[in-house]
Amino acid sequence: MTQNSVTQGGNLTDFPKLYWQWLPLLMVVVMVVGRTIFPDWKDYEYYIESEKRGIVENAAFFILAPGVVFGLLAWRMRDVLPSKYLGYWIMLCTVAVFVAAGEEASWGQHWFQWATPEGLAAINDHNETNFHNTLNGHDTTIKSIIMVGMAIGTMVIPLLIKFGGLVKPATGAPLYWLFPTVVGLPVTIYCLSSRIIRQLFQKWTELDQYAYFDMDFNELSEFYVACFLFFYLFSFWYRLRQAKAATV
Repeated sequence: MTQNSVTQGGNLTDFPKLYWQWLPLLMVVVMVVGRTIFPDWKDYEYYIESEKRGIVENAAFFILAPGVVFGLLAWRMRDVLPSKYLGYWIMLCTVAVFVAAGEEASWGQHWFQWATPEGLAAINDHNETNFHNTLNGHDTTIKSIIMVGMAIGTMVIPLLIKFGGLVKPATGAPLYWLFPTVVGLPVTIYCLSSRIIRQLFQKWTELDQYAYFDMDFNELSEFYVACFLFFYLFSFWYRLRQAKAATV
């Protein structure tokens, strides 16, 4: 990126707040309404949380898949970035989101219901065509690491900047592109809140024996992780497109 483009990039803006602050909360509404419509747990699970038809389970895939597209679009404009390593970074993120989307849908098995190959079935906890269920529970560790990264990027780093522990990156600087923007903060809060609620309702107490408290807040937190990844790549592309236009 040229110095001129960095200067003009001072007006880079993110996409509207409606989409990243309020729309993700619609999934909570879907779950509550679904639990009301389907008081029988089996019906609720089938239509709202199951792998084949469940809205929550499938929504994560349909959030991640467009993220791959916007990641690739951002990578194609990598010449505008101030460091070639940011091009490598955005491609790494895009590949990671592609894998996450495929794993979320067991690479299509949830919809097309093919039989899991014997070799994979023997080591897969859920007898599915994916790899994250072959990790003997360590996939939970990976998800926890991602959530910690979300918290660091959207909470810890902004607080360090606010209280003088870290200098705010200039618009267009390498760290400006690397750090997540404010668009990732609400879904991070929603994600961590979902994890805390799950522990409260389903681990520390026995409230999950009652309707509404028995909803799968773990799946909800994973949905918000998917939202975060999509918002990160979409925001990157959205701002990079403006930066590229400023160089013309």
